[in-house]
Amino acid sequence: MRETTDAEHVDPRPVDPGHGDTQGAPAGPVTISPAAATADDAAPDTTGARVFTDRWIGVLLTLGSALALVASFELSLDKIRLLENPDYTPACNFSILMSCKSVINSEQGAAFGFPNPFIGLIGFGIVIAIGVAAATGVRFPRWYWVGALLGLTFAAGFVHWLAYQSIFQIQVLCPWCMVVWAATIPMFWYTLLHVLAKLTRARWVRALQRWHLVPVVVWYLAVAGVILWAFWDFYWADFFANL
Repeated sequence: MRETTDAEHVDPRPVDPGHGDTQGAPAGPVTISPAAATADDAAPDTTGARVFTDRWIGVLLTLGSALALVASFELSLDKIRLLENPDYTPACNFSILMSCKSVINSEQGAAFGFPNPFIGLIGFGIVIAIGVAAATGVRFPRWYWVGALLGLTFAAGFVHWLAYQSIFQIQVLCPWCMVVWAATIPMFWYTLLHVLAKLTRARWVRALQRWHLVPVVVWYLAVAGVILWAFWDFYWADFFANL
């Protein structure tokens, strides 16, 4: 005779919750799948924004302002030496096109009644202090960066005015002045993008940060193109013809 037990035989095969009798069966774990992320919920695009940290901008400001400070210091020394000896010839007088002396002694060389390089000594001295502090981890409030941007905006506008005066009015180039031009452009541009990112999360700001290098290259090429065009008949035509 077959023996029977009180235990109910349980089918080990899983029960399809959609079919058959599930009465008495233990409820399985419920997994809730998250809804598909929408475009608005997506993580913000940080491509190109990684370089726009306080520390990275601090390194840029330190290097740029150090370069501009050296140029301002050399121009200040040349101005003092010219005041002592009007016949002094600065070392940066390379040719009829490259002449610091002509620019230093011009009316535009003292736009505010005193030599322009003195402004650079003070202004870039402040910028290098901000840069070193930021590069070493000091966290400045947002208003402080806005103030730095305002100062660099004045510097960028002033050097472009001086560049125009040098190219079209004085009609001679100052090598040390051009070093200041070259250093001021990226410091202004990258600080501008850095401050804009602190003020807004707009997509156009992130787009500018992704393509941050393109405007700087175009900027440099534009200035070089203007110099080449303005002095073509005066200097460059003969220069390239004698190569």
